[in-house]
Amino acid sequence: MTEIAILLPSIGDEQPQRKRKLESSRSSGAAAAPIQSFPKVDYNPWDDEEDDPVIEKEYNRQFVESDGFDVDYFYLPYGGGLVPHIVEDKYDYPYDVGLFSRLGLHCYNLEKGTSLKLAAINKYNDKLRFTRCLCYYITLEAIDTSTNSLCNFQTCVFKDFLPEQASFLAQTEISRLKVPSGPRPPTYDGPERIWNDDAVDDSYKGKMPKWFTKDEMAAISTKGQFYELQESDLQGNEWLHMYAEFAFHYKWMAHESELRPFLPLEIKKVIIQTKEESQPCMKLKANNAIFYIIFKGNGDPSGAPVEYRAVVRKTMDGIPGHICLEVDCLAYKSS
Repeated sequence: MTEIAILLPSIGDEQPQRKRKLESSRSSGAAAAPIQSFPKVDYNPWDDEEDDPVIEKEYNRQFVESDGFDVDYFYLPYGGGLVPHIVEDKYDYPYDVGLFSRLGLHCYNLEKGTSLKLAAINKYNDKLRFTRCLCYYITLEAIDTSTNSLCNFQTCVFKDFLPEQASFLAQTEISRLKVPSGPRPPTYDGPERIWNDDAVDDSYKGKMPKWFTKDEMAAISTKGQFYELQESDLQGNEWLHMYAEFAFHYKWMAHESELRPFLPLEIKKVIIQTKEESQPCMKLKANNAIFYIIFKGNGDPSGAPVEYRAVVRKTMDGIPGHICLEVDCLAYKSS
């Protein structure tokens, strides 16, 4: 006999607990109750949210005709659509969007020999790509410092949170003066959007190089591939500060909206490594180079005195509008 205690609610004069004795099925030999079978029902939670072909067609039209820069918000049940953001105050934009805008302008300046500088951001669209990359389509205003004139500019930049060879990667797919929307051949997967890795020298591929040891630092002056920048080099090339900011952004990605109070960064040392230029002063103009940067912030988000050592690898594949920055960065307490 198997004894089971069953708690029942108290009703009238009944005891709150009553014991019921049940015979074990083993001892009684009673046949087990038959198991009922039910027909299998296939349920797909997405069935209630089927794509509207009219909406999807209109979204695709807007995307193709603007290369992703002028797209309304469309609810696509399966995700993957661009999310538009209008910047209410075009001079007060998210820090990271401004940083990626500057990268697109930097790429254009290197290719065209111009001196465009970020002035304002009108809007941007973003989307998650491959679950680890965030892609931005940014429409901005730039000022040409040589003529003091404004122009409209577009850049498409994506950042990879988990690249294979570095800690962080930012790469442009489009860097151009604004193009009016309208019917055009699609460029989303065209050759002008795809990075041509074969065009980059193998010296700038693979795992990121480590920071120099003391002995290597002492021997740098004897190696033709290396050049330590002078103070005048830093003053004449603002984009070097942008490279350091990408490293700072990576280290404090969770606090990126609060990084502005710690700018401008103080760059203490920059060493360039490249095979492309023999003259030291020309190494800054190399399409492919590795930058070893020591910098510190104007204060630090950690609240402690910190010095950063960043390795930034810059590559260009020869396709207009393309530049890639790969970043590793370590932080050390400074005195």
